Order: sequence, then structure tokens, then C-alpha cells
Amino acid sequence: MSSSARQSWPRTAAAVLAIAALQVWAAAVFPLAEPDEPRYAEVAREMLIRGDWITPHLNYVPFVEKPPLVMWGSALSFKIFGVNELAARLPSLAGAAGTIVLIFILARDMYGRATALLAAAIFATAPFTAVLSQTLTLDITLTFFVALALTAVWFGARGHRAWYCVAYVAVALGILTKGPVAAVLVGATAIPTALLSGGPRALRAALDPLGLVLFGAIAVPWFVLVAWRNPGFASAFIMQEHVHRFLASPGHREPIWFFVLLTPLALFPWSMLPLLDWSLWRGDLTPRRWSSATRFLVLWAATTVAFFSFSSSKLLPYILPALPPLSILVARSYTRALERGALRFLGRGSLLCIAGGTGTALAAAILPLVAHHWRIPLVRPYLFAGAAALFVTGVVMHRAVAGDRALQALGCFTAGSIALLGVVIGGRGLATSYRELGHAAAMAARPGDRLAVYAHFIPGIVFYAGQRVVSIRYWGNLGFGHEHADAGGYFWETDDDLRAAWAAPGRVLLVIDRDELERLQPPLDPAPVPIFSEGKKVLVANRPARS
Repeated sequence: MSSSARQSWPRTAAAVLAIAALQVWAAAVFPLAEPDEPRYAEVAREMLIRGDWITPHLNYVPFVEKPPLVMWGSALSFKIFGVNELAARLPSLAGAAGTIVLIFILARDMYGRATALLAAAIFATAPFTAVLSQTLTLDITLTFFVALALTAVWFGARGHRAWYCVAYVAVALGILTKGPVAAVLVGATAIPTALLSGGPRALRAALDPLGLVLFGAIAVPWFVLVAWRNPGFASAFIMQEHVHRFLASPGHREPIWFFVLLTPLALFPWSMLPLLDWSLWRGDLTPRRWSSATRFLVLWAATTVAFFSFSSSKLLPYILPALPPLSILVARSYTRALERGALRFLGRGSLLCIAGGTGTALAAAILPLVAHHWRIPLVRPYLFAGAAALFVTGVVMHRAVAGDRALQALGCFTAGSIALLGVVIGGRGLATSYRELGHAAAMAARPGDRLAVYAHFIPGIVFYAGQRVVSIRYWGNLGFGHEHADAGGYFWETDDDLRAAWAAPGRVLLVIDRDELERLQPPLDPAPVPIFSEGKKVLVANRPARS
């Protein structure tokens, strides 16, 4: 180990520990945010309760919108560590950690250790990727398996044939995570890579017989079993959740350029600095000058962005699988600039941080004068903290650049990114969650009481209350279960069903928006007994608890 490497090792280890501690703390402390986190956590909890690991259930009716791998992981985590937020999010934390390791391995093979360390840091500290890394969604786990498959393709194409088996296994697990999109994303990069590197012969070499057998053994059984147990699964899962959502989804419709514009922001603040000096990457816009590594990474990122750009449904987390190659490419632009002694982008970046910090502080100061939303007093402390992090980072960076200390300036920017990440993660508590409301419902409920939710399906109520709810007039993700399961009276179609149950002898607890409760005509009789409120929702009952 060189002298400089020995000196940098303690700082690298400290940064890794700081980021890991921040992620685990956030995953353990913050409540599950609506709607995805409590939805997948509740599916996992019901797997344990029902003992059914084939057909996922949500609110005790079949839920077949997504494959079960992440929910299996959370369910096993619940079994080992108990039902809590950290246990629910462990699959995401593991997927993020694995993705960071893969970024380091791939970047080190392509461009060397310095680029590899920086690429891993970029992915780990960009607020967008870091927050999703400790959020229970399917996207970070899908990103890990796509990255694993394409890392294996890279090494397989370079003569290490055993890696192709790893690629097939990774694609199979990706399909069990989020469906056929895993195969599409990997194939869209792997096939052109093989053809460009060796033509049809290279493509035939990638058709590994053992890998194909492993792929079938892993990916196929669950789909066969769940389709056998649930008539209508194939139509709901393939046609509705994938084909229809891609071609003609009514929700989350954004323009075709949505991801092209926002993908660079996903790696903020790291992606901004190279844009401040056109000379850093002007020559890299000529594809014939690209190395095989750069071509592979550009193809990986571009095909992912293009695929989701043509989808009718667009959510920013969809773009996560494009961020590992983009992290490496951004890191490469930094290391090449430092190798050439080009520090102008760091100097401009320091001024941008100072200006951004000053502007953010001013915006936080005047925000109450121009807007009157109830969340503004909660948001302002985080804006001031973020402004301070940006401003201090910019000042220290500027001094380092003025002293021709490029590595110190870059280290400062890394430390500032971690500080900004801490502020962003701290703001996660502002996300919509119904933990307290769910706990209040659990405490208020007595044996035989029914808990109902009006005009919404709120997975957090089900998870935190720990009991099944009656859905009134809206099924949300329970559509398949509503059509294909014996609901046992847990779907009320009209307000009259609610009024009948409310007036009956049994006790009903109702979660409803305040304004919806006020608009009900005729009003509920007997008059609702208030129990708890959180945000715009209230928990009421048709009669006091029995003594």
C-alpha cells in the first residue's frame, strides 16, 4: 500500500462508517412513508401470519401487482428481528450496499481505484440515491440485480465465462423483484455489447446452458404456482401491471423528456460540478473516441433512460438502474480533470455552493411571507441547515482551490455532500405517514370492533394498527382481491353500507378526512366520538369503548 493510500484509508473508513450509521439510523427511526413502504411491509407481515409464501396478501386479500422477492426478504427479517421499521427496510439497505460494492468493483476494473472510490461515494452520498437506499421500495433491489447482471456481463465478455451464470441468476432474481423489466434492462445493454465486441459469435458465447437452466429454476416456479392458485393472475400481472402500465397508464403521465431532464439531478450535487467547465468533457461527446468501458456504461445508462422515457407511467425512482453507470462516468470526469490539473470546475463549484447556500437561506427567511402552508414551519429548519452546509462547504472549498489543493477541495466537497445528506435524511420525518394514527387505532380497538377507512386505502393504518380494515368506496391496490377473493364483508360499496354498520349494535372505528366527515349527508348517527387526529385525518367511533 502506497503512503498516500495509507494516509487516505482512515478518512475513507470514517466516511463509510458515517454514511452506514446515518442510513441505519434513518431506517430504524423514521416511520414507513405512504404508500409504498407500509404496503410492502404489510404484505411481508401477512406472509408470516398466514404462512402463505406463494400468494402475497394485502389486507388479507390476494395482492399480485408485484413479485414477492423483496417482501420475502422483509418477512424473513421480521421473523428474525421482529416487526419494526428497520427490519422492514433491511432488503433495501442490503441492496444499496451491494450496489455500492458493485460500482466499486466495476469502476476499479475499468478506470482504477481512484475512480472506483469516488464513484461509490457519489452513489452513496447523492441525496436521491441515499434516501431511496433506506426506503422500502422495489427499485433499489432491482438496481442491485441489474447492476450485478451487467457487471457479470462485462467480465463475461472479457473472457471470464463463469460470470455469465451469475448474470442469468441475477436477471432471474431481478424478475422476482419487479417483473420482466429486469430482463429488458439487462438485455438492452448486454446484447448490443456482445455484438459490438465480437459479433454473433460473442452473442452465442453468452448463451450459457447452465445459466439458462439456473434462470428457469429460479424465475419460473413462483409464477407457475401463483397462477395455479389464483385464476386471473396472468391477466392482472402481465397485462394490467406491465403492458397496460407501460403503454396506457392513466397515472403518473409525464412528457417523454421527463427522465432526460431529471436524471442528472438524481446525482446532485455531484453531477452539477462537471457542467461548470465545458472543456472537461467536450471531447468525450465523440463516440468513436470512447473506450470499451465508456461505451458499455453509456449504453447501460442510455437504454435505461430511453426505455422508461417511452413508458406512459413515469416516477423518478424508476431511473435508479441508470445511476450506477452514471456514477462511474461522473467520477471519471472528476479524476480525469484532476489528472490534468484542471481545477476551474472546483473553483466554480465552490462559488456555486456559496451562492446556493445564500439563496437557500434567503428563501427560507422569506417563505412564511409568501406562502402559508402548515408544513412551512416544519420545513424551514431543514432549509437553514442545508443552506449552512452548502455555504460552509463552498467557503472551505474555495480556500483549498486558491491554495492549489485539489484533493483537499474534493474531500471538502465529499464531506459537504455527507452533511447535506444528513439534512435531507433528517427531513424524511416530514413524509406522509400514519404511524401514530395506526397505533391509536390499535389501542382504541377492542375484540370484535371493526376498523374502517373511508374513500382511501391507507396501508400504514393496516400495518401499524396490526389488523384488517374495511375499505369503503375505494379499493386502491386491493382491486384484484376485491374481484377474486371472498372479502367477508370487508368492502363496503356505498355510504349507506357505512351508515348501516354505524347504526348497528357493533362498535366501528372509522378513519376519515375531516372535510369528508363534515360533508357526509345525512350525518352519521349516532354522532361520531372523536378518538385521535393526525394531519387531515381523524379517527372516530360510533360509540365509546365498552368498559
